[in-house]
This record gives sequence, C-alpha cells and structure tokens, in this order.
Amino acid sequence: MTAIFDILAIPLGWLMRVIYNLIPEYMLAIFLFTLLVRIVLFPLSLKTQKSTADRARLAPRLERLKKKYEKDPKKLQEKQMALYEKHGVSMTGGCMPMLVQMLVLFGIISVIYAPLKHIAGVPDQVITASVTAMTSTSEGDGKLAEAEFKGYYKEMRMLNNLDKYETDVKASIMKAGYDEKQTEAYIAEMKEIKKDFMFFGKNLLENPWSGFANISILWLIPLISGLTAFFSSLLSMHYTKMATAAENQQAQGCSNVMMLVWMPAFSLFITFTVPGGVGIYWICSNLIALLQTYVLNQIYNPAKIRAQAEIEYEERRRQKQEDKKRLAEARAKEQRELALQQKEEQKNPSKKKKATPAKAEEPEAEEKSAEQSEPKDE
Repeated sequence: MTAIFDILAIPLGWLMRVIYNLIPEYMLAIFLFTLLVRIVLFPLSLKTQKSTADRARLAPRLERLKKKYEKDPKKLQEKQMALYEKHGVSMTGGCMPMLVQMLVLFGIISVIYAPLKHIAGVPDQVITASVTAMTSTSEGDGKLAEAEFKGYYKEMRMLNNLDKYETDVKASIMKAGYDEKQTEAYIAEMKEIKKDFMFFGKNLLENPWSGFANISILWLIPLISGLTAFFSSLLSMHYTKMATAAENQQAQGCSNVMMLVWMPAFSLFITFTVPGGVGIYWICSNLIALLQTYVLNQIYNPAKIRAQAEIEYEERRRQKQEDKKRLAEARAKEQRELALQQKEEQKNPSKKKKATPAKAEEPEAEEKSAEQSEPKDE
C-alpha cells in the first residue's frame, strides 16, 4: 500500500513544488496545494453526495417497507433490492469515489511529510546520506537513535537537527558521490526549507507537546486543528440529522458523539504529537472539508430531497384515494342505473332492454389508472 502512496506522491509532489516556487511560503503553499487537489477530486465527492441524495429520496419508501415486512427479513431484502433496481440506485455507488479520494489523500500526506523530496527536489541519496550522518552507530557517539528517523517524519527530524550535525552531513553527502559544490548547494537548499518552518520564532519541525512546563505558540496549531475538526464534524452531523428520520436519530446517538467528541479529540492528540508543519496541513484540510461539505449540500441536499420525496409520496396517496373515491361513485351510479333499468323492464316486459350506458365502462378504466398510479414497491 505504501508503494501506491509513493506513486501518487510523484505527480502531487510536482504540483506542490510548482506552487511553492510561485509562492515560497510553506503554510500558504500547503493550503493552496490541498485546495487544488480537493478541487480536482470534487467530481468524485459530488458523485458520492449524489449517491447519498438518491438513497435519501428512497428513504420514505424504505421505512414503510421495513414496517410492512419487519417480521420477514428475506422478503424485506427482496423488496429493498427491487426498489433500488427500479430507481437505478446503487448501494455501493459512493464507495469507489470515496476509495479513490482516500488513496489520493494519503498521497497528499506523503508529500506533506517529505518536504525535501517533494518541495525542494532533493535526491533520495542526499536525504539518506544526511540521515545516516546523524544516526548513532555506537553508544556514546552523541548522535540520534535510529528509531528517531523511523516513519513518516524522517525528513522533518533530519532538518530539525541539520545545524547540529552539518559537518557530518556534508561529509556523508560527499561520500555518497557528490562533489563539494553540489553538497553545499543541497545543504543550502535544506537550510532554506528549514527557514520556512519558522512560526512566530518557533520551529514547526518540532512537536508542539513537550510537557505542561513548555507551553508555547505551537500549541495554537493542535488547538486550532481540534476546533476546525469539531466544526467540520458539527456541520456534517447537521446535514445528516436533517436527512434522517426522527425514529432513526436516537440510534445515531453514538455516531454523533463519535463525530463531535472523538474525532476532534483525535485531531487534537495527533497534532500535539507530530511536527507542527504536519498540524498545519490538518488545519488546512479541516477548513477545506468545511467548505466542501457546505457546497456539496447546496448542490445535493439529502434533507430537501427526502422532504420532497415525502411530499410526492403523500400526493400519490391522495391521488389514489381520490381515484378510489371516483371509482366507488361511478360504480354506485352504475348500480343505480341498472336498478332503475331493471324496474322499467319489470313494469314494461315488452320494452326492449336498453344497452348499458357507455359510462359504465369508466370505472374499470379508472380502476386500472388507480392501480398504475400506486408504486409497486409500497
């Protein structure tokens, strides 16, 4: 799976580098980069939203089917599948777009976590040589443990310690086959990138959390990240609640708690324990998610679509009742006319029997019309 993210990171990294070269401000470049990728992925998000709206449109009928066949699960499933098929709604219609988006978002993370490779274009050999120069090979050599450079934050931790081990880094890069001029150019490039990670005098390559005794401006990053995650969850829950029937809202209690408490708490925890630069990405992502949720629900609002579906259903029911009423009245009229005709025949046996009025055929036609107006799935 990591290989897929690395492949996706190649074009995404190129885009990030173009943006950074035009706007050499790390935080602004991250925001624009994330926004552009979300715009490219917007058609997939729209397709997922449309799938949600289609299911909301069928929700009233599905709920009536559940009540009607609650004691026959097999029959209920058959009716549900028939309803979906009839209206061309796929239960998995929004899964593929979501999967593609998740893969791309992980590709974005790979770009954000590797600024040297994707922003500055520093070769992998130079990065590896620089990390090797800082990694301890024997106890007491004053260098960093190998575990410090494991995971996604290898480049950021290396940049954070570049000044301290610059001499060792230079020697390691030259040992990897680069001449002195190239080596100095790469070190200068890495230092330039490092400058972009300064935030009100604090280094975004450091983790905001270092104990309560060391409260700093970097704490704003996880706090804002948690706050934006909360509002993003609140907006999503608002639209979900609007589109959900009252009888199902109680069942969503745990889900709502998860969205409003655990997701922001998770965002808060993560951004306290990762380099501040990564937290900046989380904030940008949450803000853009807020905007995207609003826009998608303006285009396809499941709550409005569900409400309209309820109105249309009730209109069909009313129309059916009126058709039945007209049918009953027509039959009653026919019966009265037949009764009068029979009385006339009894009084005048020699009188020829009159043909039944043409209108007598109307009830049958109306009955068929009424039957056709009622959906089969209900």
